[in-house]
Order: sequence, then C-alpha cells, then structure tokens
Amino acid sequence: MSYVILGHCCKDGSCLQVCPQNCIHPAPGEPSFATVEHLYIDPATCIDCSACADACPAQAIKPEAALTETEQVYAQKSSTYFDLLATTRPPRTSTPAIPIALRSSSFRVAVVGAGSAAMYTVRELLQRSTSVQITVYEQSPHLGGLLRTAVSPDHRGIRQMMRLFDIPFADPRVQTRFDTRVGVEVTMEFLRSRYDAVVLAYGAARPREITAPAAADVHQAIDALTSAHAAHAAGSGPIRLVAGPTVMIIGGGNVAFDVAMSIAKQRILTQSGAPITRVVIVARSPASRPSFTFSALYELSQHDVDIAVDTGGTPISDVAADPLVRRLAAIARDGGALARSAPLSVELVFGREVIALTTADGGIRLRTEQVAAGGRVRLTTVAAEDLSADSVIMASGFVCEPMPGVPLGADGAVHNHQGRVVSPVSGETVEGLYVVGWAKRGGRGGVGENRRCAAQTVNMMVADRGAI
Repeated sequence: MSYVILGHCCKDGSCLQVCPQNCIHPAPGEPSFATVEHLYIDPATCIDCSACADACPAQAIKPEAALTETEQVYAQKSSTYFDLLATTRPPRTSTPAIPIALRSSSFRVAVVGAGSAAMYTVRELLQRSTSVQITVYEQSPHLGGLLRTAVSPDHRGIRQMMRLFDIPFADPRVQTRFDTRVGVEVTMEFLRSRYDAVVLAYGAARPREITAPAAADVHQAIDALTSAHAAHAAGSGPIRLVAGPTVMIIGGGNVAFDVAMSIAKQRILTQSGAPITRVVIVARSPASRPSFTFSALYELSQHDVDIAVDTGGTPISDVAADPLVRRLAAIARDGGALARSAPLSVELVFGREVIALTTADGGIRLRTEQVAAGGRVRLTTVAAEDLSADSVIMASGFVCEPMPGVPLGADGAVHNHQGRVVSPVSGETVEGLYVVGWAKRGGRGGVGENRRCAAQTVNMMVADRGAI
C-alpha cells in the first residue's frame, strides 16, 4: 500500500521534510515544481509510514486503500508521473510476486534481533506463508532497537514507525524472547539445529574504532544520544557529558547531525553544566557527495546556530543538481567566516580522514589527512592537519558485533550475497543462514530501506526452499 496526494495539495512542502524515503516529487528546485498541480508520492518506494499524511496542513494525503472512487484517479496519476520519469532516474528494483505456499507442516524461522530490519522480515514472512512459525530473540527487554533508543524525539514521523511493530508481533505465529543474547544465553549452533532458517537482524551497533589515549575524553554517539533522549523523555533535564565547550564529532552522517542537534537544544552539556559553544563535524566524504541528508542540515539550521563549511578544497557549485550540495555551496560562499553571533557554532569539515587521536594541553588533538573526491590520498606537499577539541564524540560508522559461527567481512558487515550468508573461505553459501538490515548492508541506510532489504532476503529463502 502507498500513500497518495490528492488534488487539493497546497504544495507547502511540509511532507517533503518528514518523508524518510525522499519519495515525494517534484521538490522545490526540481524543474516541474512550479508547473504541477500537486505533488506525487512514488508508490515503488513509499514505506507506508504515514509521516507525510500527519504533516500535511491541507489533509490532502490518504492511504491508497482509503481512496474513494472519484479519488482513484490520483493514484493513477502518481503511477503515470513516475513512469514518465523512469528514463531520467535509475531503474526501479521490484520484488517478484511469489505465491504463498500452504503447508501442513510448519516452517520454523529464528530471527536474531528485534529492530526495524527484524520487523520488516517478520512481516514479509507472515505475508508469504500461513504455516511459518517465527521466534524472535532480542537481547533487550523491548522491541524497536535503535528506532526506539537512538532516534531523536524530534523525529516524530520516524519514531511513529514503532506502530508498524504492532500487527506482526501480535500475530500468534510469532513469539518473542526478550533479554536473550544469542552467542551468550543461546548459541548459534542451537538455533541452526532447531530452526529451518536463521535470519540475522541484529544490526551493526558497534562503533568503528579509532585508537585513542586512555585519558582522552572520547564518547560514542549512540551512547550519548540514547542517554540524552532517555533523560529528555523522563523530564530529568540535560546530560552533563563532555569536558569542555569545544566538541569534535568524527563522522559526517545523520548520526553526527543528531548529536549536533541535541547539543543545539542543550540536551547535552559540559560536565560543569555549561553549554557547548563550538562543534566541528569532521567528515571523510567530500563536500560534493555528503553522507548526511538535506533534512538533517535543514533541521539544524532552524536553530540558533552559525554554520560554516570547509570543503577541503573540493569545488562545489550552487547550481549543482543535488539541492544539498547547492545549499552547502551557498553556505561556503556566503558564510565562509563564522559570524559567531549565535550561542553555538557548527563547522562542517569535509574530506578528512582521521588517522590518530592524541592528548594535548588538556584537550584532544586529531591528526587528519585530506581525502580526494575519488578516494583516499595523502598529500605529500602539505603537512598533516591538526584539529583540537576538549572532547570527541565518535559517529564514524558502525560494524557488527562478532558472533561465533557468523563470518564478518572487511566492512564489518556479515559476509553475504543478497542476504544469503556466504563463507569467506570457501565462497559457498552457509545453508539456512540469512542476514538483513545493517548486519547485511553495513551501517548505512535508513529505517525504510529495511523493507526492500528484507524482501530480498526472504526471496533468497524462498528460492532455496522452493516455497515456505
């Protein structure tokens, strides 16, 4: 099911700001925005989260299943609009229709983890089979994973996706065993001997490591966000976390911006209770290909902060096709030097690879080397750059926790091919073992991407068995 925008769309763009999939077009700045009667939702990428419907001030967005007979034309118009765009964008990947197989004997599946990837996997399995029996093993006492603990309370549309867990996890074919850590209380060997298939959906929540001195004030982004969100929800005020007013965030994805947002809202303070006044986000990616989203930058810019951009020498244009790159170019052009009138300054430093952390003068020094747009390049004509801060928050990506019997690749994800776990030694598929979500793709991609990811993995499971 997809959501559909009706003819009385007001085109104020509120829906675009909350859509986690960027599936609403045309957006402001795209060629046809000024001429279309209303916006359109791509039925191929909509994940049914309802965030757009909640945000629409004109109440012009409805689920396709709820359209009246006279409103059905808008669903057809959406399909036609995106069909016409097919020649100017990458081809869609579609999930093949696989008939449900009715079996007299049950098909038993163990799912390791209970986050969003597990939810989409459970939902996909339930839709494919009437005989499947699913047991979900979750190390915490709750469903939701990082969706519950690490997503900011300000991202209401994303957090409301927790309701997608209600129907599949209430199904009598699904059992959930909380406070059970696979590899500790339950072994992988036990799961593989008891179930017909095991799906690894335990995510990639272990931060990538950069060696730091024991005395350095270094924190992990997920830990900081989880503590700050929990304190905010409990009404206990901000957390006192970092050593001083200058904080360096290593990593340039949306998690780094979530940390910066919590700092801007003073949900994270210094250990003395004073506000943080300077944040430097150090990104490996070039300014021409940022790893964060437009909405992350936009939301941060709505607060009382000064934002500056250091492109690392990579030329970017304010007429680039990507609206995020255009915005960065405009900031670099118009605000190259911080006005420093706001209580918090945020500097976006692109194209740097952090290669060492050392303590210096009571703070932390980061040694970096510049990274060219085409890959990592050590500049031999320029001395390595030093950046200093009172504290560092690590948001440089995530890898899977090692688990006996589960092969990990060099990228920290489970070694796999399209969801089938593969032995890195023999190159052969590990029978009955599958993977989904961040454990499959590495620590990248949003909640909604798990929907197609889960469908692909279940497709492999069905192909291996013939039917489920």
